[in-house]
Amino acid sequence: MHESDISPLTRLVSQLAARMDAGESTTHAAGRLAEDVVSSGLLSLDRALGGGFRRGDLVVLGGDHSVGCSALALAMAQRAAIGPSGQVGRALLVSTEQLPSRVHERLLAAEARVPLDLLRLGAVSEEEHVRLAAAALALRDRVPVVETLCSGRVADVAAALDARPGTTLGGVDGLEGFSNASGGLDDALAQAVLEFKRLALQRQVVVLLTTHLGALDRSRRDLRPRLADFGLRGAVGAQADVVLGLYREELYEADLGVAGAAELSVLKHRDGARGYVDLYFDGRFVRFEDVVDG
Repeated sequence: MHESDISPLTRLVSQLAARMDAGESTTHAAGRLAEDVVSSGLLSLDRALGGGFRRGDLVVLGGDHSVGCSALALAMAQRAAIGPSGQVGRALLVSTEQLPSRVHERLLAAEARVPLDLLRLGAVSEEEHVRLAAAALALRDRVPVVETLCSGRVADVAAALDARPGTTLGGVDGLEGFSNASGGLDDALAQAVLEFKRLALQRQVVVLLTTHLGALDRSRRDLRPRLADFGLRGAVGAQADVVLGLYREELYEADLGVAGAAELSVLKHRDGARGYVDLYFDGRFVRFEDVVDG
């Protein structure tokens, strides 16, 4: 039988059988999947997603104002440089809100665990300066390319990806920068979500898109993100492969002893179940950490 006559489903099962017959270890199998899987940099989230994000996925990360979506997206873009088998990848972060120098300040402060305000003022101690220098050296080959985009055109994000072959994750912070004056805001942003999904498929990269919860009902008691809170005519729920909702109780109840506690809900997972993972947010360094001990 000619190779082209074999069902793609049969081919997948045959490949699986071949690996089983060869006694392939779990570690080796993970390495074979490395080209398809892009780590989020958070062990607990990777586990919840069956290994991590996958090329061609549109991942939408949303939350209330000031919850930290930009900081978490930056952390994911930086940590995506190291995949499940330890290979070095490439990440691009397009910001519609900050200049590259501001993004790099946040990245360096988080990695060195130096207060961001002190770094910006140049008021760091000798010991903190040493940590910053060490962090800069450690991140030398793992810093995402950062660009500021003011055009509001998804096509310009595509051009930035094309200019960097080998990119595995393209972060876009945030969706609201892709509105236009020719139509309604929700319609424009919903169209942008669709275009970003197409971009992920066409370039075979993970597109990580941040957004605010435009339809959040602040009168309800539980303000943890829900899929409906994204609004935009349901475009996020329809187009995204993975939808993540970020929540921090201290934004609303600062006196309950919950400082730093954060929840990241998997509101949609096209390839698996929903759920949530616990994170810790250190506001001094604008840094998210995984609670799970790897």
